[in-house]
Amino acid sequence: MPKPRRRGRLPQPHDALFKWAFSQREHAIGLLRAALPAALSAWIDWRSLRLEQGSFVDRALRHRHGDLVFSARIRGKSVYFHALVEQQRDVEPLMVFRMGVYMMRLWEQLVRDDPALKELPPIIPIVVHHSEAGWTAATAFQDLVPMDEIVRPAVLPFVPQFEVRLIDLGGGRAGDLVEQALTSLGQVVLWCLSVAGDDLRFEREIDRIGKALDEVLLAKDGLAALGVLLRYLAATHERIGAAMVGEILESATSSKVGDAIMTWIDEIEERGVERGRVEGRVEGRVEGRVEGRMEGQARLLRKLLTARFGALPASARARIADADEATLSRWGVRLLTAETLDDVFGEARRAPLASKPRGRVRRSPA
Repeated sequence: MPKPRRRGRLPQPHDALFKWAFSQREHAIGLLRAALPAALSAWIDWRSLRLEQGSFVDRALRHRHGDLVFSARIRGKSVYFHALVEQQRDVEPLMVFRMGVYMMRLWEQLVRDDPALKELPPIIPIVVHHSEAGWTAATAFQDLVPMDEIVRPAVLPFVPQFEVRLIDLGGGRAGDLVEQALTSLGQVVLWCLSVAGDDLRFEREIDRIGKALDEVLLAKDGLAALGVLLRYLAATHERIGAAMVGEILESATSSKVGDAIMTWIDEIEERGVERGRVEGRVEGRVEGRVEGRMEGQARLLRKLLTARFGALPASARARIADADEATLSRWGVRLLTAETLDDVFGEARRAPLASKPRGRVRRSPA
């Protein structure tokens, strides 16, 4: 029987799923449009939106938060967006303070890169939160500094004043974002984040995302998206199992999409990933199930790598064939944010934030 998960902590794939989806330009634009006030969104030159390299979250806190930094232009001047996704179920009372620290780090990096700067660009902080009860803490920094109302006017000029734009996915509110500017993939990803770890909500709310899921899986990169989404949902709904996750998704999609999902289920069942647990195989078949699971993982990884990077060289196929289960899983997670095939197999490296945008946000994997 699986051990109960400690409350307040979720599995680690949230950051990878968030970055995989919203590092892609069109989906990033949808996320920002959904988060920002309409008046501000109207001023932004969305054609200039770029993904910046770098993270400003404390290394010790990266199991709790993951972030993306974007830049764009407003009337010829730069503006930055720091989007952070929480990887926990608890509301952090000082989150606005933490965002202020991250904003200062970003400004510090910009000044370090260009010492000749005479003014600082605005930074708009955005938090994606997914607790059961929803957000209950302050969203404005000045609200963290209580003052007597009599002296408040005299003290307030010396207190930093900014607010965080909140995307609150808690309590089933992910559906409220469907009618906004999010792309179909953006809707599905935020919904997946909102139900992570909650099997009952996953089953109860699947119909609300069926149309968007159809659009995602019928797109040209739908096979790759299917693999990413199923991996994430299987990792965050371990109690019901990967096969049941696929069946629940299949129930909410069109027959064409459902066939693709069921093909995935058939494959993992053939390789012994889920069949052994569902049918209660005897102890003597354990070794066979492990081998079958590894073979299924390897086959799925080859398919996803081919969909993302094209035909695989013989050396890559050989490495996959020789890899153990833990290594295959590690490569599967790296695939979500890898720029190249070498990034999947090698050690992940992160370049420092560039002083000037170097390129557009990468597009959806082919």
